[in-house]
Amino acid sequence: IVKNVNAEKRYGFIQFRDQPRGQRRSDVFFHFSSLPDGAVAPDVGDRLKFVVEKDPRNGKFRASNIELLGNENEEGDDGVSIRAFSMNMPFAALLANGYKTLESRNGTMFKPYPAGTQMLLHVGRRTYPDGDRHLEILRDAGLSEQEIRDLKSLPPGTGKGMLVAILEIGQTIETTLQQRSEPTMQRQICAYGSDSGRIVTEIAKVAYLKRPVPMSAQGGVWKTKIPRPVIPDDWELANENVWPKAYHVRDNSSTSAKKGGEGDSG
Repeated sequence: IVKNVNAEKRYGFIQFRDQPRGQRRSDVFFHFSSLPDGAVAPDVGDRLKFVVEKDPRNGKFRASNIELLGNENEEGDDGVSIRAFSMNMPFAALLANGYKTLESRNGTMFKPYPAGTQMLLHVGRRTYPDGDRHLEILRDAGLSEQEIRDLKSLPPGTGKGMLVAILEIGQTIETTLQQRSEPTMQRQICAYGSDSGRIVTEIAKVAYLKRPVPMSAQGGVWKTKIPRPVIPDDWELANENVWPKAYHVRDNSSTSAKKGGEGDSG
């Protein structure tokens, strides 16, 4: 089972049994370059089949010939396994209501996930302290005060500390301050160029869940499981949410592995 992952640096550790029926567990390093071509970026809890070999460069053991088997929390009849991230108000509402179509961050948490990746939007418990500068951008776009209030509001019964919407991301790109200072991009981000992050991710589409799901946030992007009935009726789930083929990682490197002892994290 995948114990931890650093998606930005493209490596992680797998916890496995030393023997098929053994009780002792060990950890072994793996790199995304050892995943099959076009394979998904693994998450904590994913089950893998692999071969343990010694890296000739440093003499340490590593996993190779990796096969993705599923997730220990993968969906059952009434559950869907899907990634999530958290955003604070008022920007969470602006995104969930379809007005904010670009999310900007200085971190690279969306970079491992290609266009078409589906995620859940979690509303953080804080209000982002931008000094209400987003209001200037909304007003400059010609919105009335009522329209602004509506866009900054969540549906009744929906609030902080909850998963509230499902979305699909587009491309993630690095931008310059000059690009982010263009009026169109400022409107899409709902922030001035100097207030926004350099890495920008498109929000291709978004829809509210049929009912919110209370949950504590985790850092970055995490994987969770929600009841299938909360997914909007007209939302088509990506195949990855039924494991295993939607979130692909591009990898042009190749590895030649000596086969050693096999490990099966399941």
